[in-house]
Formats: sequence, structure tokens, C-alpha cells
Amino acid sequence: MNNTTELTTANENADDTAVKVYHWLAELPARSNKKLISGAFGGYTHITGEDAFSMRQAEAIHAATGQYPAIYGADYARGWDITEPGEEANLIDYGCNAELITHWENGGLVAISHHLPNPIYAGNNPGTGQGALKQPISNEQYSRILALGSDERQRWLAMLDKIAEGLMALNRRGITVFYRPLHEMNGEWFWWGASGYENSDTVRMELYKMLYQDMFNYFTYHKGLNNLLWVYSPDALRGYKSDYYPGHPYVDITGLDMYLDNPQTLCGYQEMLNLNKPFAFPEIGPMTLDGQLDYGSVVDVILSAYPKTTFFMPWNNAWGPLKNKNMAEAYNHVHVINRGDVWSGDVLSQT
Repeated sequence: MNNTTELTTANENADDTAVKVYHWLAELPARSNKKLISGAFGGYTHITGEDAFSMRQAEAIHAATGQYPAIYGADYARGWDITEPGEEANLIDYGCNAELITHWENGGLVAISHHLPNPIYAGNNPGTGQGALKQPISNEQYSRILALGSDERQRWLAMLDKIAEGLMALNRRGITVFYRPLHEMNGEWFWWGASGYENSDTVRMELYKMLYQDMFNYFTYHKGLNNLLWVYSPDALRGYKSDYYPGHPYVDITGLDMYLDNPQTLCGYQEMLNLNKPFAFPEIGPMTLDGQLDYGSVVDVILSAYPKTTFFMPWNNAWGPLKNKNMAEAYNHVHVINRGDVWSGDVLSQT
């Protein structure tokens, strides 16, 4: 970024805490001491088993390192699942909120993402035996989500209403949320993303921008969610990283979802910096799931090769620090900000 003093939140009505967190975050890379916020992903709501959201990740990291991650993430939606027609919004679940509130009250920060059901299909059911999260859609189908009065739009708005309930509950508690919808859009694996592998489909890119803007406007102006900092995060392994960018008025933070065995091979860092927003790694993990990613080395590389980075969030399970190497070196790095380092009383820490 060229000048953090001129930085403003995308939502001009963002609450005081969100504005303060945003400016604090933006100024971190210029520090000489603690400058890189740690994170961890706690899992998905609406399921049971190892991937289900809980504080297990945070507690296990603390047991192994003596540190809690500063940012704790949750995913409100399970687009892998099927439900009855008209019940699509019930796949949205914000039952993680209680534990996220406790994390915030204990001095942490909160991140929310989604793997959203596909509004093209009633019941999120494309007839394949699983939910339509990864079911490709045509540009004509995509446009129907934005068409006033369409069945697809009604399903979309019902999902947004349910998401907004969860975000508003955090808003009422004064909790700022790093909010990351519609991620990895330059990849072809989610319904909202690219129409094919490395497709230069400008129609799809414009439809994505319109959908993101629609979500921003609905939450900001219709729902009054003034606690959100909006995160745009394409995939690091695909091109067209900035071609889907919805515009400066709709984004607070840019990032890259980085799944690499060697983070020094990353492409796209400067492309994201050129958008002149604070930068982060909202998802990181290895490409090869063999337990050999050295998270201590990852932090060293981030600080040396990508020094404008404000935070990193390892994903869970096989991608996460608990099942890879040297997480103590990562979370105890002299420049890393953990949960006990974010606040000094009611004020964001300046050291």
C-alpha cells in the first residue's frame, strides 16, 4: 500500500472497532517487532466428525506451543450437503458463534468464510448424490441468481438472510469479522468460480463481480452489517487473480489462498499488492499431504519474501500445523502476533 493514512473501509458506515482493527492491521508491516498475525481454521458448522467446528485446533496449538492463534476461523455453510427444496438456507449454520465470541472476549480476532450451497438447484441437489457446491453452472444460470424475482435469486437471498443472522449476532457483541465470501473464484472447483481451467471468460468474471457486489450491498445497506472487513482471496495456483476483483469500494483486504510445498514459488504477490489494499494469506497449507510442511520455515518465508503480509491462516487437519512440522517455531516466532498480543486492555497493541 502506498499510504495507510488515506486508507478507508469499504463500508463507509463501518463501526469504530472495525475501523480501528483495519487501520491497526494495515500498519503492521511497517513495524520492526511483532508484525504478522497468526491464525487457525476451526472447521465447518453443520457437520460432525474431525472437520466439525470446535476450539480443538486452538486448544491443541496452545498445548503444543503455549500460544493461541490470534485469528480463529469458521465456515458457516456446507454446500456439500443436500436438503429439501425450499430449505436451502438451513444448510447455513452459525452455531460456531458462541465459541467465536469467547475467543474474541479472550483477546482474539474472528474470521468467517463459506462453502455455499448452489442456488441454481432446489435443495442444493443436482441429482448426483451430493450437494452442488462443486457443480458447474453456465453463465446463463449464473445470471439468474441476479435476476429479480427468479427462483434462483429467492434461494440466494434466503441464504444471505440466514448468514446475516449469524453475522448480526456478532455485530451486536461489537465483534469485527474478517469476512471472506466467494473465495478461490479464479479456480474452477466452486460453482461461483471460473467456468473452466484457466478460462479467460470475461462474462464469467463480470458475473462474479456482480454477485460479490450484490452480497456486499445486501449486507451493508439492507442488513446494516457494519462489523465486516471484506476479504478477496483468489487461489495462488491459478491465473486471473485480479481479473475477478469486484472493485476498491467492495474490498478491504486482498489475499491469496496458498497451498504450496515451497512457498518461495508463489506467484501473484505483487499482483495483489498492486490493488493497494492490506494483504494476507487467508488459507495456507501444503500441496502434498505428507506431514512435511515446515510451518516455522513458512513464517520465515512470509516475513522475508512477502513482507507486506498482515496475517496467515493455516487450514485444518492434513493441511494444518498440528499434522505438519515445527508449529512451535511458527507461533513463537519473535515477529508473530498471537491471541495475547492483539489487545492491551481495550486498545489494540502497539508493540
